[in-house]
Amino acid sequence: MRKINLILLLILSLVIGLNATTIVVDLAGGGDYTNLYDAVDAADDGDSILVMSGTHIVSVESGVITIDKELHLLGSGYDKPEDGGTEIIANTNLFNFTAAADGSTMRGFRIDGAGAPLINVAASDMIIEDNFVDNGTSQGWIISFLAGASADTLRNNIIGFPAGVTYRPGVSATGTVDVTINNNIFYNCSWQGAVFLSGGTNTMVANNLFLSNAIGVYTQTSAATIINNIFMNGSGGSQMQIQSGSPAISYNCFFNNSANGTPGISPILDDPDFVNFDNNDTYATDSYDDDNYDFHLESSSPAINGGNPLFDYFDLDGSRNDAGAYGWKYPIGTTGAPTIPVVNSISVTPSTVSPSGTITINATGRIGE
Repeated sequence: MRKINLILLLILSLVIGLNATTIVVDLAGGGDYTNLYDAVDAADDGDSILVMSGTHIVSVESGVITIDKELHLLGSGYDKPEDGGTEIIANTNLFNFTAAADGSTMRGFRIDGAGAPLINVAASDMIIEDNFVDNGTSQGWIISFLAGASADTLRNNIIGFPAGVTYRPGVSATGTVDVTINNNIFYNCSWQGAVFLSGGTNTMVANNLFLSNAIGVYTQTSAATIINNIFMNGSGGSQMQIQSGSPAISYNCFFNNSANGTPGISPILDDPDFVNFDNNDTYATDSYDDDNYDFHLESSSPAINGGNPLFDYFDLDGSRNDAGAYGWKYPIGTTGAPTIPVVNSISVTPSTVSPSGTITINATGRIGE
């Protein structure tokens, strides 16, 4: 008699990659663990943790999840769980990536948080991408890159706050080296901005969408490049607020803001002309699920080929940079779903079978966008 879970493990190993050790977190009990804490504790340096579709809870009682080794956290996208996504509800600080977590990745999650900071990063060479992160009730940083972190990347995420939270700082990078923040959507942030930069070396903020924020980028440094972004429908403060320093600011688009702040070199001061989002719209927590806004640029948009003309910023089609989240080499996706196949659910009947017997396997999953 053979146990069918051996077949399941074989399927999952093929899905994730034969050369990787993968730990599966499945609320239904079909994986190695039913919670993230046990999976992280059990993982070795370099392992991957696949978090299956469903709603996973991180509570105040259980506390923050500390990552002190290189781990690769993979969800099935930021759709609602009933649509195949992986949701984490965190009533406290969620992840603390220590300096020992260099090289880690985190992608494909829908995070409803209430911690400050929700995600703390002291690690280097880390990538956080393809997540939807909403910090519902906490009044503090959503993601904080700490001094000493280097070569980290934050891209292709949707990051912001719901209405009614009055103190809404987004992402901070303080004393970091070579951190890149690109092709994200930031919404409904205030205080020290959707992106706050202080000190550090060679920080790049490129091809993001800043929508409905009180403050877009707030800087206290000269060692930053802020380029090819779109700032729209901001109210309550300057979208490009320079408290100190002289960062390199160029080729950004500003439209319908109460104050643009410091527009820099070659700004576009006109409607970026999205397919479905205009000056009467407000991007909010439920916009992704309900409003179906489309931030691709119309053919008449001044932001098409309006970004930096240097080759380093060319779009995937080889043309000059289009400002906004669909420009450059890393256009934002639509669901946060990973580009590798991921199994969301699987059922096998019967539970045991003889060598000559017959089994039935039913599985659902997703492959990229």
